[in-house]
Amino acid sequence: MMGKFIWIALLFFVLGCSKTIPVWSIVNDNQLERREAINTGENHCYENLSYAPDSNYYTQIIRVNIHFMDDSSMTKNFSMEAGKKYVRSLIYNANERLRQNHKMNLPVGNKTPALFPYFQYKITPSTNEPGDDGFYRHLDNDDYYFLNKGRYRNNYSKTIIKKYAINADSILNIFILPHHPDSVKSKTYSPTATGIAIGTSLKMAGLYERKDKPWTCATLLNHEIGHILGLPHSWLRHDGCDDTPEHPNCWEPKPEGKCAGVVSNNMMDYNNSQMAITPCQLGIIHKGFARERSKTRKLIEKQWCTLDTTKTITISDTVQWFGARDLKHNITITKSGRLEVYCRLSLPKGGSIYIEDGGKLALHNAKLHNDCGDTWAGLLIQKKEAAATAVEFYGKSSLEDVSQD
Repeated sequence: MMGKFIWIALLFFVLGCSKTIPVWSIVNDNQLERREAINTGENHCYENLSYAPDSNYYTQIIRVNIHFMDDSSMTKNFSMEAGKKYVRSLIYNANERLRQNHKMNLPVGNKTPALFPYFQYKITPSTNEPGDDGFYRHLDNDDYYFLNKGRYRNNYSKTIIKKYAINADSILNIFILPHHPDSVKSKTYSPTATGIAIGTSLKMAGLYERKDKPWTCATLLNHEIGHILGLPHSWLRHDGCDDTPEHPNCWEPKPEGKCAGVVSNNMMDYNNSQMAITPCQLGIIHKGFARERSKTRKLIEKQWCTLDTTKTITISDTVQWFGARDLKHNITITKSGRLEVYCRLSLPKGGSIYIEDGGKLALHNAKLHNDCGDTWAGLLIQKKEAAATAVEFYGKSSLEDVSQD
């Protein structure tokens, strides 16, 4: 049986011995016109919708840790026991609301798909110290509070982040702060539940004073983390997405005026729902996860280094992958399948692309590699005599980090 198979990696090795295997093109005359037409596909690597998740995505896990700020009296914020209980419920509800992803209210009559988001949060220890569970308490008489009005407002201050953030380049640090007690006493100051995203950290306030159920702040958490993941407010004209229409940004419908009728339910607007995320918005998020040097990529668990054999991605018709991807599964291209890859594609250690007799793999300025400093197993073609027609190279495509074993 094995005599019918050939590792395409070895075929490349014969042609040229280097880590970046030389590009070779398997294109006959009647394919030249098609090649020129689709060579421009490299632009797809930068388009947001190229990263709108499909069923071959897997859920990316965003690591978060939690910091409770208090003063030396330890009376201005949650106790550690109560705080942990509250935040665990908050994270659970925020994840659940992401998974639900409601259909967009606007524009009225729209057919915008409500895709599964494929990202979740996970409370993660920041160190390997015994007892570290990802929750921390800081007593700081000078900087424990949150103030978003007045001369001494500190809502945008980075002071506590610089003081207390742990591994902020690889974990999203969430700070839970009380409003300043003097401000809370004022009749003109409302200790609302609010949040500010700063870099890869987040400050939230009002959770303790309001005594609300954790679920009431779940969409606030999703909104602010949305900013960290690259999403601007979506009621604006220039948010990078055509599927988030400009609108007056109303909290709820009103009998008349600019807020009469249907109002937005998008996560990145100010409304009483914040339960919808569009394909383009999800594309922005996953484009950040896929970009090799992005800040948000460093916040997620690196699942793509270990081969997961519980699932195989099966390509049985024509499928185009326009955005970069990090796979953790093997790929099988069936005899009726054609997979067109336009950008970077990372395969896990030991991972392979198996091409049945008649199946096609087309690479358009694509790089197939292993992103974990290791090797992958290469392309496996069912019949040796089919190797010359199974793979098509266009532009500057390459196979890298292929095992020579």
